[in-house]
Amino acid sequence: MDIKQKSLDALVLMNTAIQNVRLYPPTSATIINTIERLHRDFLDMFALEAPIIFAESEKNLLICGKPLDQKDQERLQVTTLLNILLNFGIESISFDKGLGKAELGAFLEILSKRPESIKNEGGLLKIMGENNVQHIYLDQKVYVAMDKSQKILSSLDITDDQITQFFMHTHPQLAGDPKKLQKMMKDPEWLLQTFQAGLSQMMEQRGALSDVELSENLEKMIAVMDKVADSLEQKDRDKVAQHIGESITALDSGMMQQLQAQKMDHLFGGALMKYFVSKIARDKLVKAHTSNQEVSVKTQIPESGAALEKTDYQNQILNLKETLHSIPKDDQKAFLDATLMLDLPKLFDQLDTQKEHETMAIIINRLVGNLFSKNADVRAQASTALADIFAGLSHERQNKLIEKLSTQLIDWIKIEPLATLAYKKICNNLKDLVHDLIRQGRFADAIPILDVFSNISAGILEKNDKAQEISSDIIQSLASEEHLSILFKAFKTNNPNKQVESGRVLVRLDDGAMNRLLDILRDKSDSDDRVRIMKLFIGIGKRAVPVVRDRINKTAPWYYLRNLAYILGHIGNESSASALQPLLLHENKQLRMEALKGIYRTGGKERGAILLSVLPLADDQFKLNIIEALGNAKCVDAVPELLSMLKKQRLVAPSLRADREERICATLGSIGSPEALSALSKIAKSVFFFRIHPHAAKVKIAAGIAVASIRKKQEEAAQATKSTKAAQEAKAAEALDEVEV
Repeated sequence: MDIKQKSLDALVLMNTAIQNVRLYPPTSATIINTIERLHRDFLDMFALEAPIIFAESEKNLLICGKPLDQKDQERLQVTTLLNILLNFGIESISFDKGLGKAELGAFLEILSKRPESIKNEGGLLKIMGENNVQHIYLDQKVYVAMDKSQKILSSLDITDDQITQFFMHTHPQLAGDPKKLQKMMKDPEWLLQTFQAGLSQMMEQRGALSDVELSENLEKMIAVMDKVADSLEQKDRDKVAQHIGESITALDSGMMQQLQAQKMDHLFGGALMKYFVSKIARDKLVKAHTSNQEVSVKTQIPESGAALEKTDYQNQILNLKETLHSIPKDDQKAFLDATLMLDLPKLFDQLDTQKEHETMAIIINRLVGNLFSKNADVRAQASTALADIFAGLSHERQNKLIEKLSTQLIDWIKIEPLATLAYKKICNNLKDLVHDLIRQGRFADAIPILDVFSNISAGILEKNDKAQEISSDIIQSLASEEHLSILFKAFKTNNPNKQVESGRVLVRLDDGAMNRLLDILRDKSDSDDRVRIMKLFIGIGKRAVPVVRDRINKTAPWYYLRNLAYILGHIGNESSASALQPLLLHENKQLRMEALKGIYRTGGKERGAILLSVLPLADDQFKLNIIEALGNAKCVDAVPELLSMLKKQRLVAPSLRADREERICATLGSIGSPEALSALSKIAKSVFFFRIHPHAAKVKIAAGIAVASIRKKQEEAAQATKSTKAAQEAKAAEALDEVEV
């Protein structure tokens, strides 16, 4: 349990580090601290076990060869790592002793990239080699001990080694005789006995594994039998297929329904699935006719395929309506009936034909509600059914229904951790809706949908790489020339509402659309037009930061740069504040002040370093503004430089020198560092400072106020420490009294 818990804790940090690498430069304190913590965690784990292996098996995570329980498998950090493994095609990652912080940081930076970028750069192994990643290995063999809580096979892509492993597991006595094993595998009777033994063993796992997991394992075992039976004569293959079909249909209905959802059409040339469908349909009809008519089953069951299908649909619709009205609204398990879910799109079409609109509405509402289930199987079935239902509608009706459901679908897309095929289909359905909304000039209605895809594409809403790729493709598709032409035409009209709405759509599209807006900002002479564009970029927030930052160029007109500095000062962060640094030395005073305000507002912990880097280069007047900003930011790192400036003599006018010294004293007081007390006291009490020049009265006053401020802060800190210590002593005494009692 200890290594498992430590590994799960490390997963949280790994995911945090990967996300931070996408947002911050490698030298950022945020990145450095996270990697140091993660490295310490690995060192602790290496003391218990080495190597530490994270492996993917049937879309589940194994840690050091052991599967996690269902609760841990559903944790966001686990599913995120699984998605990274799946998206990169990695089966396992091994971290071994000797792992250094530098190679750990390099590896996390590699994983933060998109799979297509890695492929273009030569692949994971090549990039890892170039970055000297020597103690992290990919796709090393992971040997997993077999027990009742684990699965027999590890991949749908059945290999010869996996086939051998399976038969060795069911017939351990043949482990030392591979030739005999090869011979036995050509005997259809032996194959059937093996399948039956494997099936019995698998069904013993009920309780330890869910029906969905068991059905997936069973599908893989059938895939093994299909591949092995491929070398048999056709009559023997048919015999094996029939036996497997009879064995499976003898299982309980819940297991059978889950198995039907595994898409087994390709196995045994499709014969197996046809057998299942025919058997289930006939069984349902037998039950229906037996309960309603006292006649011979043989004479009442229609043998015609078309008649069978039509009657079966009618019975299924009756059963569906009865089920919908009998189960509670929050009973999600009712929709785990795999047969019902497979047929639901066709049944929905039949309900539409019969104008059963109330039943249709109930189905849609139940499915949409199930999108938010904690059970991944429930969500997967609901999204698949919805996607299939949408696909069966005409374009007009599809858009009408999706628009009605758009708010709920958007909420689901925001939180769904798995980017399944159904997820992609529903995302594309929403994309088609936005396409029509733009064509119709309904820009405001398109904005909520665009928001989610734009934020996922930009990494603002954290999702796995596959979901991010889907959203990026959608945004790129919507930023077509046709759409841009419609939007910019509306943006240039005299209708204020259309101007704002079309602009809000444009800033949610790709970088190209935003750059065209910034071109308009640069070229517009009307201040109202410029303000409107700036508000659009401020409204979209972090999504616009990279585009605005990349447009800052000292050769651009100062008024345009001032607009960019204003925008970045409202939407930027620590990593973007440095882009404003060159503007602090621009010849235009208004631009310098706007850049200074932007850095102060967004620079965070980076403010002090940025401002101190330009302080020696700034002109005398602007130095005062920078010094004041350092004080407002409480920048302790600035104290040595400010004290040095007090001591140095400058060939400047006495009035300017007095202003600077007054500002420095006030700033040191705001910062509150005891390091400045000595120098400030000398200024406040002496007529001469360092026996060279007298200080102006206002400087002495500022120094005195600063001394008083720093000492007050010291007293408050001492009092707080004393109170804390007293509280701790009182608590300890209280605890001691309780022990004595």
